[in-house]
Amino acid sequence: MARSNIPLTFQALDFARVREESGVATEESVRSLYLFLEDTRQRLQVMEQQFGWQDVAFAVGNFSANSGTWTVASADQQLYRYSKIGRVLSVNFFLEDTTTSSGMGTQLRIKLPLGMKASATTFMGPLIVRGSVETEGYVTTEGTDTLYCYRTDHAAWPSSVTNNLDIRGTITCQVA
Repeated sequence: MARSNIPLTFQALDFARVREESGVATEESVRSLYLFLEDTRQRLQVMEQQFGWQDVAFAVGNFSANSGTWTVASADQQLYRYSKIGRVLSVNFFLEDTTTSSGMGTQLRIKLPLGMKASATTFMGPLIVRGSVETEGYVTTEGTDTLYCYRTDHAAWPSSVTNNLDIRGTITCQVA
């Protein structure tokens, strides 16, 4: 949900003064408008809590590779969040200054939040890669509880990179 700088709290009006200055009909109209605004504010807050982005706490086990070791430190996780509406899950991530070992494979893996599992294979792009390699790629779920990050050319990820591999991407899929 887009945020604005309009405050969601409204000061209660002095209804007695409105009645004195404008009459009972105006007071009733203003009172109805005030109650409508209060109800709308409360509904917006509930919707924001239900459908807003939720941050995923850092955990070393959330990040791996199919071959070699992909190390993502707590400070590397600039952004990892999700939004779930019904069975639709959107995941947004930005991992900066990550490290790879020698003998890297073609997949970097990120666990879906809260142990959720995709109900089908979904492909989404682009995956933006910066640092030791400047390229693009894509993200897929392969119908599992993991996001798989591939380079577009399906080449192996660069080996023996220290704090110089940035990955950012997003995916929306249906979860079981």
